[in-house]
Amino acid sequence: MSKSWRLIPYSVHDAADNMAIDEAILDAHLSAQSPPTLRLYGWKPPAVSIGYGQKLSAPVEERIRSHGFDIVRRATGGRAVLHSHELTYSFVGSATSGGSDEDAFLSESVVKAYKQICEGLIQAFQELGLELSLGASSAEYRNAHDCFLATTSADLHYQGKKMIGSAQLRRKTAVLQHGSILLDQPQDLMRTLLRDAASKFADGGEVSDATKFSVDPERTDSFLGESEENMNQRHANLYEILHEKVSIERLQQSMKAGFETAFQRPLVEGGLTDHEKALAAQHRIKYQQPLGLKT
Repeated sequence: MSKSWRLIPYSVHDAADNMAIDEAILDAHLSAQSPPTLRLYGWKPPAVSIGYGQKLSAPVEERIRSHGFDIVRRATGGRAVLHSHELTYSFVGSATSGGSDEDAFLSESVVKAYKQICEGLIQAFQELGLELSLGASSAEYRNAHDCFLATTSADLHYQGKKMIGSAQLRRKTAVLQHGSILLDQPQDLMRTLLRDAASKFADGGEVSDATKFSVDPERTDSFLGESEENMNQRHANLYEILHEKVSIERLQQSMKAGFETAFQRPLVEGGLTDHEKALAAQHRIKYQQPLGLKT
């Protein structure tokens, strides 16, 4: 495998393509046909991605789609993520290897591998003058339908507010981690999508405003019992903190520099291989299927 790693520059795709491409890179890397890869991308139309094992009721899905958002089930775990006014990254590498030690640069420990990859993000944001820090696991995470309403050790925060949420998938020796970097996402956009959907039960009955934010562990479309004040501070936005709209080109340069610093390897711009394109076309079929319910 080449000592140079790959940077796939920012591009925009629909939800099925984005998830299919990430998985194709993972599979190609597992078979030693692709180097460690950092990819940056956007979503058109905007979408909500849900975790592999996350349940989503029909009223929730209908409400999200009625607002013009696509929905896709990720191969990774975690909760719902809104892909609008954000930048998504994915990183693929090896945690173990039958080859040399330099091929297996990520820890076999999931938690430690998260920290290694997140160090690339931390270094990237230092390039922009921001100090991000890792979050800590929260017991409430399992009850939260919205990824950015809960904290895990895979999250990055700015002064206590979550800015980047990530999820990871391991397939034998290959590791995929992808995540959402919030740029200028309205604080109430995801709340509106999920709350409006949660306000109606499957039988069409209404719930009162007083109960919309109550926690029911048996329902997956409920909210944490957050105060309105806390809900208004759901996350941190990069543009708001910097008081400027940073170009995608500058963000890409910062991400490249950050990962090069963290892993001490050069990143060379490149595109998908023909093999990866073929794999992505195969994977796309399943990502276009109805969500169904995972258990």
